[in-house]
Amino acid sequence: MTNNYILVGTERQAQLEAAKAAFFTSGGQVTELGSYRFSPAPPRADKIDPETVLVRKRRKPSAADRAALRRMAESL
Repeated sequence: MTNNYILVGTERQAQLEAAKAAFFTSGGQVTELGSYRFSPAPPRADKIDPETVLVRKRRKPSAADRAALRRMAESL
C-alpha cells in the first residue's frame, strides 16, 4: 500500500534538490545571516478597573423588568 503524501513529499524533495544544485552550479553562494531576536510583548497590567468590567458586562433583565416591559408592550 502506498501513501500519496509520501510520494508527493518525495517528488517535492527531488525538485528542491534539483533547484539547489542548479543554483550552486550557476555560481550562487550561501550567506549566513544573523539570527532573529524574539522579544515577547510586555505583560498586561495586573490591575483590572472594576468600572470597565461593569461597563462590558451586560446584565440580563430581571423578572420584574420583563413584566414591566410586557405591560408596556401590551398597552401600545
